[in-house]
Amino acid sequence: MRNPDQTALDSVRQLEQVRLQAIRTNDADAMALILDDKFIYISNRGKIFDKQSYLTAVRSHELTYSTDLDLTETDCRVDGDLVILVGMMRGHARIGLEQDVFLHRNMRVWRERGHKWRLLAWQSSDLLHG
Repeated sequence: MRNPDQTALDSVRQLEQVRLQAIRTNDADAMALILDDKFIYISNRGKIFDKQSYLTAVRSHELTYSTDLDLTETDCRVDGDLVILVGMMRGHARIGLEQDVFLHRNMRVWRERGHKWRLLAWQSSDLLHG
């Protein structure tokens, strides 16, 4: 029998790949299926999005990701119905009229609701240089 923590982690890692593909293709409909209704995202610039405002930004092309975007995992925690992934976000996006280069540390919090995993929270922080 599999360890429940490993099963949860494997499920979330699979969904992370689906989400990464949705981000790279700016597929708001696919993102909508993955984001929890109580989703919150804090960008590296400090802008706060809920599920609706995030999906609206993607659909309106206010936020447009490039195909080179990548998310890595450097650490993880599993605690019952929560999985926390820590890693790096690299790539490019256009935010409004500005091109942005991503080199951020980030944390993603996944929660299981009704036997389905959804992304509850995502937070990005710039890496300080120098």
